[in-house]
Amino acid sequence: MRHFLRQVVRVFTTGSAFASFFLGGAVLGWIVLPLVAATSPTPDEGARRCRRIVRRSWILFHDLLRITRTIDFDPRKVNVELPEGPCVFVANHPTLLDATAITAAMPDLTMVAKTAMYRTPVLGRLLRLCAFVEADEGSPFSGAEAAARCLARLQAGVPVLIFPEGTRSPERGLGSFHAGAFQIAARAGVPVVPLLVRCEPPTLKRGDAWYDVPPETARMTIELLTRPCLPGPAPSDLALRLHGVYLKALGCEPTRS
Repeated sequence: MRHFLRQVVRVFTTGSAFASFFLGGAVLGWIVLPLVAATSPTPDEGARRCRRIVRRSWILFHDLLRITRTIDFDPRKVNVELPEGPCVFVANHPTLLDATAITAAMPDLTMVAKTAMYRTPVLGRLLRLCAFVEADEGSPFSGAEAAARCLARLQAGVPVLIFPEGTRSPERGLGSFHAGAFQIAARAGVPVVPLLVRCEPPTLKRGDAWYDVPPETARMTIELLTRPCLPGPAPSDLALRLHGVYLKALGCEPTRS
């Protein structure tokens, strides 16, 4: 009985945290960010200011997750030495919240998000005002338009976050890597910064509902997997090599998406 009640409390606090996230996203996307964009001297500066506000709000969101003992992660404690200038961040994708966690932990970045996210009334406007990159459904790296948008962000000096699996990782596994992120880095002449995300016990995995929470607090960490590296003339080779490095670090077998 005690275990059941504790789990009910965990589901309630998790639901409350997500409700706060969507309520805050609605306020930002429909009130705050439009005002910020409208009063900025240029669209690029408006997007930069919007990203800064969203980053701070997502830091607070992860504070709330930590307070409610849903996920123990503090973006302020992530210490990753970054290269000078723009770069392409790549990362594995074990949980639903990897994008908010990485965005909250880094000084400024834009990220690739699926078209389905842009169709939601809460997050769609927020993503657009922050100049995040909309990707085609299916493979987020197949569209020439998405690649062109990523290149434009990099040329403007803004780092780009791309999950090369294209979707959340399988539980305690890793899907195959698309080469698109590495090709974009090669075309822009910028380094790839591989981030390793861990979450134990696994939670908010692919196929999980928001209320499928483990009985104990999950702990998330973000660290640099290897030193930043330039893709060189064969970006697909770097994708394959880094995939192997991720597999070794995670201690898992190859799994196709």
